[in-house]
Amino acid sequence: FPFNLHEFDTAIARHTLAHPLSMIANMVSMITSGVPERFPQLRVAFAEAGIAWVPFVMWRLDKEYTEQRRQVPALQERPSAHIRRFHFATQPIEEPEDSHELVSLLRTFGGEDNVMFASDWPHHDFDHPRKVLQLPLPPESKKKIMGENAARFFKIA
Repeated sequence: FPFNLHEFDTAIARHTLAHPLSMIANMVSMITSGVPERFPQLRVAFAEAGIAWVPFVMWRLDKEYTEQRRQVPALQERPSAHIRRFHFATQPIEEPEDSHELVSLLRTFGGEDNVMFASDWPHHDFDHPRKVLQLPLPPESKKKIMGENAARFFKIA
């Protein structure tokens, strides 16, 4: 999808936008074309874009679905129902000053059950496991994010 990122003068601008915008475009395309309906067993994971964009897309797609459902006859469920079944990698995890905000955001789309820790080591913006382990989440949720969700997603547990 052409986002004209080459128009931005700095790497910070390109890096801020590139991954989330491409994930948004791909998720919207996948859902509105009915992929989750046609392939209900398909496991989908979005990685390298953080997670803050997920609620925005979920809410926006639901709004558009409610208002323009005739344009997407392949969809029998609200887009948010599909999004809650997708998985997301943490990297690069957002770091708001108040970590409770990130936890609240996570919970809007069931993140404790579908977010998987990813470090992206050795890239410059890799995430140390401490970034997840220090979040104000119950220990059981941290266990899920740090490994159990990935094991379930990849069917290795």
